[in-house]
Amino acid sequence: MKKVVLLLAVLFTAFANVNAQKNYVLGTVSYSKSTDVEASYSVSPTIGHYVTDKVSVGVTGEFGKSGDTKIANFGVFGRCDFAKFGKSCTLFSQLNVVSESSTTADVKTNEFNANLGLGGNYDLNKKWALTMHVADLIEYESADGNSTLTVGFSGLNNPLATTKFGVVYKF
Repeated sequence: MKKVVLLLAVLFTAFANVNAQKNYVLGTVSYSKSTDVEASYSVSPTIGHYVTDKVSVGVTGEFGKSGDTKIANFGVFGRCDFAKFGKSCTLFSQLNVVSESSTTADVKTNEFNANLGLGGNYDLNKKWALTMHVADLIEYESADGNSTLTVGFSGLNNPLATTKFGVVYKF
């Protein structure tokens, strides 16, 4: 955990000292509540930097609660913008490597997760955009000595069930 915090501090400092308009911050927020079920929520802040016109790297985190499980994760990512439609719409693929910690009834679990997913951005203007993460194509999870590899479109039955929406600010 100390290594992750140190990595985040170094990357944040590096992002703060680079040229304008190549950095971005984004965030997604989700909340769901069903009858007779506790509310679930998550907040996912991200900061990134374009190293070329189409490739960016950055750090991400997520904090949330689902039922009686509290979740906190930190990770790094690489993103490649692979298709542009008009001046406003961009499709991207993103590789994430994340360390996740969850606590349920005072039992703490640590997990390693790597995934390759698809998403898109819609530019509202030069500074603001809407973002959407559709689904993971490949996902690897390892926790407590058990690992799982999933290959395929994770949202095949209902793509909107796994989609996350957010807002991007470029600076």
